[in-house]
Amino acid sequence: MKKHLGSLVALSVTIICISIWNYIFYYIENNPVNLMWDIPYTLLIFSAAWWLGTYYDRSKVLIVELDKSKKQYAELLNETHLVLNNIQDTVFQTDAEGKFTYLNPAWYAFTGFTVEESLSTSFYYYVKMDEKKAIRKYVSQQISAKKEDFSFEVRYRKKDGGDFWGEVRCRLYYHNDGSIRGSVGTIINITERKTAEEELFEINRDLAMQSQKLAIAGQLAAGIAHEVRNPLTSVNGFLQLMRSENPAHEQYFDIIFSEIKRIDLVLSEMLVLAKPQSIQFRAHDLHLILQSVLTLLQSNANMYNIILEKNLHALNSLISCDENQLKQVFINLVKNAIEAMPTGGTLRLKTENSGSNIVVSIIDQGVGMTDKQLAQLGEPFFTTKETGTGLGLTVCLRILRDHSGDIDVRSELGKGTTFNITLPVSPKPPSSVK
Repeated sequence: MKKHLGSLVALSVTIICISIWNYIFYYIENNPVNLMWDIPYTLLIFSAAWWLGTYYDRSKVLIVELDKSKKQYAELLNETHLVLNNIQDTVFQTDAEGKFTYLNPAWYAFTGFTVEESLSTSFYYYVKMDEKKAIRKYVSQQISAKKEDFSFEVRYRKKDGGDFWGEVRCRLYYHNDGSIRGSVGTIINITERKTAEEELFEINRDLAMQSQKLAIAGQLAAGIAHEVRNPLTSVNGFLQLMRSENPAHEQYFDIIFSEIKRIDLVLSEMLVLAKPQSIQFRAHDLHLILQSVLTLLQSNANMYNIILEKNLHALNSLISCDENQLKQVFINLVKNAIEAMPTGGTLRLKTENSGSNIVVSIIDQGVGMTDKQLAQLGEPFFTTKETGTGLGLTVCLRILRDHSGDIDVRSELGKGTTFNITLPVSPKPPSSVK
């Protein structure tokens, strides 16, 4: 009823008006009835009244819906403000010049700068000075490539003089002509994560240094034991001869042989220190070993902004090996590849079968090596790293040799390096896989 109230009112008023008009025109003024004209005009008036009434009804419905939409919009706006004001990450919006046009309250918690004093200031104003140029260049590259979504990590300065690490996730939007219009995004405080990664990196580096120092000590111990034991054997033999010819000095010879025995015991202990661990060959799935290595080094890759890409497509990945020793090989090679990519990139690890072998390829996008450096790879104490000892690859080569494996290295300066490790597949059935 209410939906058509305007139409009913219009028709009612029209009927009343026409009735009054006919009473006056025909009854009081006594004019003749002319149905040819009266009926069309009457219908026309009724049609106009109906149209006006329906127009009123439609307008009233639209006004009610508009009021309802305004109310919903206000509620949605309040909810949006509530979320933005209470979210722990900074939400921002910038114009084409990179100046802030919106910041939520989390910005103040991160930086100490109020939202009011930060609006209309450049995004780059808060980036640490030593990283500002690189970030400007990176963002310019994204704009030139017409990228929409990208992210990066950068250090921001605080108002109190400190700084924090932020992960920026940004979306760019453009005008129809392709020119930049502005950006929206979030800034996540990742200071704790970066600190943990740096501490883990330091721990891993210290452990690696200690391991390599132990390897050096072992090599030295083996060398000393070998060089001393040979002449000691000769000395022991001549003393035995002298003892048989000089029985009067038996007590002195007993002391001498006792000390020689003690020296031999010390040399035996040094050889135990230098002796590599015995190899326990068992059937293992090489893919599982590689997956374990990648999981272990994922944090190192994140620290260098490196994406670990794996393509483990070898149909037969079963090998006979010492799992721990092969893990040591691949951890060393993958870690070296990560450290050779200081600007980030993609590190690919793939497997494929070649005859009765499986080939593992580690392909980085790092700084590469010269032909001279390639020729020296594997030599003890040769390294391309400032903090390396040059024994890591030497140990890897020894382990691969013990596993009847081989390694081929190809590198191009400025483009990257590829390590191809070849190992024989195991004839054992899959049920023995560990």
